[in-house]
Amino acid sequence: MYSGLLVDQSAALNRKRESDANTLLEPIEVMDNEAEVEAAAPVESDYVQRIYACATMWHETRTEMVELLKSIFKMDKDQAKRRLFLAQGNSRGYYKYETHIFFDDAFETLSVNGPSVVNSFVSTFVDIMKTEIRFITGVDVPLTPPIKFETPYGGRIEWTLPHGTKLLLHLKDKTKIRHKKRWSQCMYMYYLLGYMLKDLTPNRREIRSRNTYILALDGDVCFQPIAVERLVDFMKRSPKLGAACGRIHPTGEPGPILWYQKFEYAIGHWLQKSTEHTLGCVLCSPGCFSLFRGHALMSPNILSKYTQMSSKPLHYIQYDQGEDRWLCTLLLQQGYKVDYSAASDAYTHAPENFDEFYNQRRRWVPSTTANIMDLLADYSKTISVNSDISFPYIFYQSLLMFGTIMGPGTIFLVIVGALHRVFHVNMWLSFFCNLTPIVVYIIVCYFCKSKTQILFAKLLSIIYALVMVTVFVGISLIVVEEGIFAPSSFFLILVSLVFIVAAIMHPLEFDCLIYGLVYCITIPSMYLFLIIFSIFNLDNVSWGTRETEKPKENTVLRNTYVTFKKTLQIYNTSILAIGMYKSFSKTFFMFRTLVRKIRLEDQIQSLGNVIQYQKEVAVEVVVLN
Repeated sequence: MYSGLLVDQSAALNRKRESDANTLLEPIEVMDNEAEVEAAAPVESDYVQRIYACATMWHETRTEMVELLKSIFKMDKDQAKRRLFLAQGNSRGYYKYETHIFFDDAFETLSVNGPSVVNSFVSTFVDIMKTEIRFITGVDVPLTPPIKFETPYGGRIEWTLPHGTKLLLHLKDKTKIRHKKRWSQCMYMYYLLGYMLKDLTPNRREIRSRNTYILALDGDVCFQPIAVERLVDFMKRSPKLGAACGRIHPTGEPGPILWYQKFEYAIGHWLQKSTEHTLGCVLCSPGCFSLFRGHALMSPNILSKYTQMSSKPLHYIQYDQGEDRWLCTLLLQQGYKVDYSAASDAYTHAPENFDEFYNQRRRWVPSTTANIMDLLADYSKTISVNSDISFPYIFYQSLLMFGTIMGPGTIFLVIVGALHRVFHVNMWLSFFCNLTPIVVYIIVCYFCKSKTQILFAKLLSIIYALVMVTVFVGISLIVVEEGIFAPSSFFLILVSLVFIVAAIMHPLEFDCLIYGLVYCITIPSMYLFLIIFSIFNLDNVSWGTRETEKPKENTVLRNTYVTFKKTLQIYNTSILAIGMYKSFSKTFFMFRTLVRKIRLEDQIQSLGNVIQYQKEVAVEVVVLN
């Protein structure tokens, strides 16, 4: 982190520790044939830095896949330059690079007992590799045909890129291996850090793991090779640095949701991550673009805990809903540092509509809270094993957690006071006017489905956005009337100056300040209704985003099969109903016959009684005569 206004402080915070760096800067001897390297087993080759870029994919669009492939091909070109420098005797900055992409739910079946085939998303990726290489690389370079393998987890496709690096596409069959992002991460960690190093001696394995890095990527991320180099430079500073992340920029179709995220990401990196970096270390290294040290991941109680199955409600929230934060929590609790590089930029596709955004934050809010609470609950042990986490740092995180818990109530009271001050209404009237829609939304969340909850939240967000615009206009008039030194005016100006100064210190991102207007008017939605929505959907452990996108190629066949299945069910139900009707009719007929027989017998018996009575009467008459 560098600031031209604070040169001395920047130099102090970015000092290099030569003693730590020298532990990794050993002589490099690179051999072209990897088999010869393993056979000769020179110790020098283990000091060569290796970077394995591991991306997870699911239902990314074609545009998002192209953006990721552009970054991969740029890394391939950069690798060729580094080999050229190495051949000229300059080994500084050289590393071996390889890309692995893990496709979740890569297979589908057209019928119940039919064969498995790759889905449309995998077909799209393969088609891009066939037809759009010129568009991605900018030059007409032929790509050798890929090699296909059948594997125990599904399948694998291997490409050799134009400049010699490998791209491996792992196709996961969810009927053979666990799916979802965390299990994809467990899969490539055990493969690259376990299986690939299992034949080495303990000493070589130790050295190799210290110089092996995993670049965790999302399937829609875009980055430059210089961003990866800066993360590697961070890793060289200290062997206790377990993970490093860069500055994440949200991208997508322009709109209020994207504008809100641009400002949110900006102040999150300008203020919170920079503060955490200065006080000790950051708590979360985002999984969309982060570099992890292999040796740190192989430490006891990290990978073994990270691969635990979720067995309690808290586990589903902490382990599966925020896997990147959970992994960083484990690193911190084992004494490793997680750092932030403001100069390492990456761009990721952000939610563009209200529904997708709410579903994404429905995962993030509880998982963030659960992981921070886990860290704070065991703070004394963490402080004892991690020299970068101190009691003041824990106190700072405790204040943030307290503010998070009190946030919805604070926002509610601020709105009540603002309406009272601007519209000159009674305080209790303002209180109940704001309480009523919140109570109604709580009732909706309790009784209605998730889609209805989001629809209602969208409506309330629009209403409260209009209210916030009116409130800000009224507060501006109050500032003009009462002067800048009035308590409310002074507080508003102070908060604004914090954002303005932060934007001035980041001139290339100054335009993010404009989106602060959208951020301000959506505060009730994001800090009040979103929290309520998250609480009432804690039982929903689905991913939330990209789940509406389905393969298009097989939709007609699948719908035909579903329709046929439903028709067959209706036919079977009809046959069963007819059979039941016949059985019922037969039973009813037998029952009716039996009843008639009983009635006939009763009538005969009654008639016999009458005849017997008449005979007795006739006898009595004869006797009397």
